[in-house]
Amino acid sequence: MTWDEFSTVRVNVGDAVLAVRVGGAGPPVVLLHGFPQHSLMWHAIAPRLADNFTVIAPDQRGMGASSVTDGGYSKAALAGDLARVLDALGYRQAHVAGYDLGAGVAVAFARDHPDRVGRLAVMEFVLAGFGLEQAMTPRPGWGADSNWHFGVFAAPDVAVWLFAGRERALLEWFFWHESHTGSLVVSEAHMAAYARSLSRPGVLRAGAGYYASIFQDADDNAALRKMPLAIPVLAVGGASHAGPMLERFWSDAASDLSTAVIPAAGHWLGDENPQATAVALAEFFSQN
Repeated sequence: MTWDEFSTVRVNVGDAVLAVRVGGAGPPVVLLHGFPQHSLMWHAIAPRLADNFTVIAPDQRGMGASSVTDGGYSKAALAGDLARVLDALGYRQAHVAGYDLGAGVAVAFARDHPDRVGRLAVMEFVLAGFGLEQAMTPRPGWGADSNWHFGVFAAPDVAVWLFAGRERALLEWFFWHESHTGSLVVSEAHMAAYARSLSRPGVLRAGAGYYASIFQDADDNAALRKMPLAIPVLAVGGASHAGPMLERFWSDAASDLSTAVIPAAGHWLGDENPQATAVALAEFFSQN
């Protein structure tokens, strides 16, 4: 099936309504996007998984076609949203893949609801409390291709002041930053879709909320220092971005860890090499 053939289900999670894309047949697999994207980022991965899995790809709170709220953007709160989505769809347990900041949500879900996750994939991310703070700390030599956005977006008022009305330019920087080729990696149609989403009232501030919660997320993850995740965890990264550092990023947080480095890809796995990414996920989620 194609991405356009996925249905959209609207799920009330209490103080927000989430748009959730659903397609395929088989064991449930949840796909959690990062920022500045929404569920569209899975357009080339989800159909490849749908042959063997029921794929569930929500627009998380504040993103895409989902409700924008004043708060609720800590990874623990977003994990609570996911629990309610699975309840509404009738699933007690699922495999979960989280990308970028969505990986933080996926870990929070596995941490707070350990009986509800079969296997966990974390993609292109280093966990708060396990190195993310260092990645966002300025250092000599920083330039336009560095991670300055972490600090800016951790102050939502500043992010809105700087980028409201300039969402397209911000997206162009994001998709150039950390790409494999150093050029824009998404189609014009998808760029326009992301720009429309980010320009909706409140979405830019909501996205900043994902970053502003990082220090709370680190406190919430402290328990993993003493008791790492015990379920099987696959860390996935692009060869020219997180791939070479996956073991270092995740070995302290997961006791049953494997890794997959995606060739010819930087940060934007779903657009740079969706075939290899989908194969890695499918093989991992198919294991007993």
